Amino acid sequence: MERGFGVDPAALSAYGTTASGLADEVAAIGTATLSGVDALPADSFGRIGEEVGLGAAFREAARAQVDGVAAAAAGLSALAGEVSRTGAAYVEQEARHSADFTRAYQG
Repeated sequence: MERGFGVDPAALSAYGTTASGLADEVAAIGTATLSGVDALPADSFGRIGEEVGLGAAFREAARAQVDGVAAAAAGLSALAGEVSRTGAAYVEQEARHSADFTRAYQG
């Protein structure tokens, strides 16, 4: 049985690409679905609703949903980028180590 640590750079690259696409989809769908949800007029729940702040509370909750979707998309996009960069950094590090071992062996 093989022991040790291994990294699959192709899997990291594929994950980064997939996650990036998902981030774009979350942003697009969230923006389209929630577009205008926070644009209710102050009196949309009637005079009593306006007096007690129901419209303002709804707009605030709707804005939080819009902001939450944007934050989720941004977080997923950042994760995708970091995973891709990690894979690339691992490949570069392995190439440097290989060159170092080759030089040490020859020198």
